[in-house]
Amino acid sequence: MKVWQVGVSDCESSSIICVCSTKEIALREMFKKRDSLVADWKEVEAQVEKERREWCEKEGREYFEDDMYKQMISNLSSNDWENWNNYPHERPWIYETEVIAV
Repeated sequence: MKVWQVGVSDCESSSIICVCSTKEIALREMFKKRDSLVADWKEVEAQVEKERREWCEKEGREYFEDDMYKQMISNLSSNDWENWNNYPHERPWIYETEVIAV
């Protein structure tokens, strides 16, 4: 019997989110996780940018923009999940495996 594992990995770890009985369900769950990651990164990006602007104003420094979160969001924005490359940051994945009942 075939099952599909859905998980998330980065440069240091990998974890399984769920095991699905069909590829369609697995793809749905993987895209839900991708959307969740992108939403979280957008929130973090806004907070980091706000804090950086405040710090620059307080210290009298010129504001500098860091595009790390923009790049992470861009890397996972396409629906071509087989070619997602977000290393070293998190990336959802799907893996087909065969389960043998004993």
